[in-house]
Amino acid sequence: MTWDGKTMFRTLFLFALLCLMFAAPLPLLAALPEGFQEQLIIDGLNDGVNEPMDFRFLPDGRILSIEKTGHVRLIVNGILSTTAVLNLPDINTNGYERGLSGMAIDPGWPVRPYVYLYFAHTPPGNTIYLSRFKATGDLTSSSSANLRLKNRYDILTDLPDAQEDHAGGGLEFGPDGMLYVSTGDDCNICVVQDSSHFEGKVLRLNVAGLPDMGANPPPKSLITPSDNPFPPSNPVAGLVFCEGLRNPFRFNIDPLTGHLYIGDVGADLFEEINESTGGEDFGWPFREGNSVRTWEQCTEPGGTGSQTYVSPIGGFDRTNLFGAAIIAGPRYRPIPGGVYSFPPQYDGAVFYTEYYNGFIRVIKPIGSNWYPLFTQPGQPNATDWGTGMDEIVKFEVGKDGALYYLDIYPGSIHRIIFNGSPLGGVGDGGNASARLRVSPNPFRLGGRQLFIERSGGAGDRFTVDVLNIEGRLIRRTVSESKTQARWDRRDAGGNLVPGGVYFLRVEGDNVMSRIVLTP
Repeated sequence: MTWDGKTMFRTLFLFALLCLMFAAPLPLLAALPEGFQEQLIIDGLNDGVNEPMDFRFLPDGRILSIEKTGHVRLIVNGILSTTAVLNLPDINTNGYERGLSGMAIDPGWPVRPYVYLYFAHTPPGNTIYLSRFKATGDLTSSSSANLRLKNRYDILTDLPDAQEDHAGGGLEFGPDGMLYVSTGDDCNICVVQDSSHFEGKVLRLNVAGLPDMGANPPPKSLITPSDNPFPPSNPVAGLVFCEGLRNPFRFNIDPLTGHLYIGDVGADLFEEINESTGGEDFGWPFREGNSVRTWEQCTEPGGTGSQTYVSPIGGFDRTNLFGAAIIAGPRYRPIPGGVYSFPPQYDGAVFYTEYYNGFIRVIKPIGSNWYPLFTQPGQPNATDWGTGMDEIVKFEVGKDGALYYLDIYPGSIHRIIFNGSPLGGVGDGGNASARLRVSPNPFRLGGRQLFIERSGGAGDRFTVDVLNIEGRLIRRTVSESKTQARWDRRDAGGNLVPGGVYFLRVEGDNVMSRIVLTP
């Protein structure tokens, strides 16, 4: 990310911190269109998470998350494992944007049980590493916390890190099996247009041919795809997929087309969403959005404003915002069989958010141009699809079709589910005024009953569905009265349900309640 006007920002931050010492904080409340609901999956305040930067789903449903300080953690059925999967020993966290910032899972898992990490390396050297680690333990068990990362293999050890800002840090595998890596300009703007420098690029690497063990880092020729768009006039140029970026902290890849959607953080004019199919130059440092930039230290070839660069497909003006950092979300594709998949109008839409102000916006193509998605019923305002979700650093689409996101403070994982009618709204019989109170929560193994109290609902008795974190029905029970029901922690077959995060849903109500079952 980028933190422009750092001195002013830190001064105001300290002032705000002093204010918070004398006033109770007011939590932001997510506002979403009708039929959508935000759910808390991992509570960072309670689970000991420290500045998480990225998270990924393993094929079996477990989640790996990374923390800025170098810890890699495993989440099993919504519960954070007490033992770290990996503690990086040579990480540099001396700087606001330094540390462990990116992660990717090899698409060949579990045959290729590799995890790739992007992190600032301990001085001297002022470099960022891209390293691969091999997982050992239970590679396919959705309920096991037995997983460790070992056998490190350094792939790139010369990514620039002279400054603490503009480090990039996105890692994604495309449907082509290639590993894509985003790098920031490292506050060295004059080399962004130079193919012999890593700054301000998205790289495309072929890591499939790397040995399981051996001498590292490998020669760049070994990881250079033969079909990369730029001529390999030097070892770096052969790895470049697109260029002319300032600080592409997060990007995502369309699983259908393979196109990249890059959130490029602006300086003081515009926050960009860029679409890349390979070979583009997005213009930094001579363009920001569609505005021409001039600099004393470097000159645009051919003269100021003389060149043509690829324009962003979306984004927003940041001139009236104090602090701004765009975070690219996914190009949404419905998941076959996903119980929370979004309605058809979201197929092919691109989500993005603003880190500080907490709004989510959605754009979608009409022909060759991109436009904001038409206003959805119940969305908080005409511009924002969602509000009240700040400090997001990563989005992922789950196999349940929900849109998951990670906030760095307090370090929680949430998801946005769709449980309304396909055209928006809560569906027939929806009762948005109903509320549930559940106790005890957490519900410990050995506890006899979970008590469910419903208020605001209609009717004499009600049905409660217990769903696991993937939305599958575990148990259905009928209340004893119009306000109270109980659950004995058993599934439909009478078996005790293992520890994890679950949800209670009352039939006919547009509300769910999160419960935690301890092992």
